[in-house]
Amino acid sequence: MSFYSLNFLLFFLAATGLVQLSKTVKAQRCVFLLANAVFYAYWDMRFLLLLLGVIGVCYAAARLFEYGGKPAWIYGGVVVCLALLGFCKYYNFFISSFARAFGLGLGTLNIILPLGISFYLFQAMSYLLDVKKGTIPAERDFVALAAYISFFPQITSGPIVKAHDFLPQLERLHRVKKENLYLGVTRFVTGLTKKVVFADRIGVAVNAVFAAPAAYNGLSIAMAVIGYALQIYCDFSGYSDMAIGIATIWDFDLGKNFNMPYLAENPSDFWRRWHISLSTWFRDYVYIPLGGSRRGKFRTYVNLFLTMLLSGLWHGANATFLVWGAYHGIGCVVHRLFGRRGVRKKPWQTALCTAANCLFVSLGWVIFRADSMAQAMEVFRGLFRATGICYVNVFTVVYGGIIALTHLYARFRLDGNAPETALKLDTFRGKLGLCVWGFLIAMLMYCGNSAFIYANF
Repeated sequence: MSFYSLNFLLFFLAATGLVQLSKTVKAQRCVFLLANAVFYAYWDMRFLLLLLGVIGVCYAAARLFEYGGKPAWIYGGVVVCLALLGFCKYYNFFISSFARAFGLGLGTLNIILPLGISFYLFQAMSYLLDVKKGTIPAERDFVALAAYISFFPQITSGPIVKAHDFLPQLERLHRVKKENLYLGVTRFVTGLTKKVVFADRIGVAVNAVFAAPAAYNGLSIAMAVIGYALQIYCDFSGYSDMAIGIATIWDFDLGKNFNMPYLAENPSDFWRRWHISLSTWFRDYVYIPLGGSRRGKFRTYVNLFLTMLLSGLWHGANATFLVWGAYHGIGCVVHRLFGRRGVRKKPWQTALCTAANCLFVSLGWVIFRADSMAQAMEVFRGLFRATGICYVNVFTVVYGGIIALTHLYARFRLDGNAPETALKLDTFRGKLGLCVWGFLIAMLMYCGNSAFIYANF
């Protein structure tokens, strides 16, 4: 059920009506869970049972740990989550890789990847590990835990919200307030614009070049590389904006998942700005437990590299994701080795570092986007090709300029806040501006079928 479909609008209005009619916290939790179940079952009813099974395992493991104090219950629940993720997402990849390495004729299975499994399993594990650390107590209300793990706005593509941030929000009664409605609608429309106007339009040109990179010249391929960097940012941050906007209308706070990542000055800064919920998840539950930066410089570099490598693997069962994770791991290690901390840069130095980091990230996206390393290498070689089709997409140029200007405007005029905060919906001027904005979306949106990129993960 797409966020920008008529079906979703009717579903959300009906669910919002039930939320408003609920008189108690317990009744509202049931409404949230019902909405989550309907949203998820709309994709495939069978996998709803799998989701409920994961919730049941987490609920039982945490309660048993609290009752008996044995960490084995928590670790058992985490192992179940990891085993489920490994089977659904990586079984065929590792079996085929093993078979090729040893010349064996092992067969693969026809496995359908359940919707949002990477996201809801990470939320489930965050709950278990938070209980283990004593950050939160084991949740006694099964409905509350189920509402958290299956929360529909972000189950498909995040943000990954930690249990200690979300579960306390279920302890109060939620109402649609005017200020939350205005902020949520504006945030949603911002995300919708990024997705259907920017990302999908740019994606048409990017897909054409990546489908046959050998046919295009260096300029065309360079534009496609830039275009994909813009496309994946607008697509993914657009989804996050819509999810956060929907939750805001219901008076939930899902945090911030993007913070102008292409203004980052180095790889480490980029990961503090890009997919913030995933970066902090790996920091809290992988990097720090490995020892973080507490066990000497060499161990710090190893921990950084391993964390980024696992982050790459999380994105998919393909060698390209492993290489992409290693690529960013090396980038973070190199910055840690040679970066100067606490040194105030001059404006031209900041601009140079930002441009260099944008180039580093954009080249990494080629590996991320490619179906294989062979295709990625073909794209890299094509950057230096003088012959071939010249295809400079006007949407990439125009929308790239708009994105750059809005980033700079937010950075220097809004103190880093999102541009949509400049639209005040409590005024007639703001409401008129939103109407004009909606009209422009309808006029400029891409009408083809284009799913969210991160829905595949």
